Amino acid sequence: MVKKAMLFLGVLLIASAFVYAEDKFTVSGEVNFPKRKGEIHVELKTQGEFEKQTQVPEDRRMIIKLSAQQLKSKKASFEFVNVPAGDYLITCFQDLNKNGKLDFVETAFGRQLPDEPRGSYGPPSYPFGWDTSKFKVDKDITGIKIDLRK
Repeated sequence: MVKKAMLFLGVLLIASAFVYAEDKFTVSGEVNFPKRKGEIHVELKTQGEFEKQTQVPEDRRMIIKLSAQQLKSKKASFEFVNVPAGDYLITCFQDLNKNGKLDFVETAFGRQLPDEPRGSYGPPSYPFGWDTSKFKVDKDITGIKIDLRK
């Protein structure tokens, strides 16, 4: 009797894990870039990662090493899979000097401006921020277009 009860509880526990499993989605699209050199860095960020400038987990960042065909067409595809539901934003840049980070240049007024092509998903906004660029992932998001600009 105890064995049957334990077996029943085990099956119930496993079944409930499937019922309450977190939904996962795909976020994919294409980056158009202006220069025929340099890798494309794409990151899918949460609000905390964006605001605190913390490292994004490996499954939500990628470096696209451009093929000859991609360099010629100036387009590269990206895809993030198994993305938990939530609010995100996408940032990307073309690493022209291959140092792994977005470089900035200081203006005559002491302001820092990006020195490499960069972009994000969503409507162009100034100033760029979480509230103006976030989007909800509660289903697969495909067909994203990002134009990098300097």
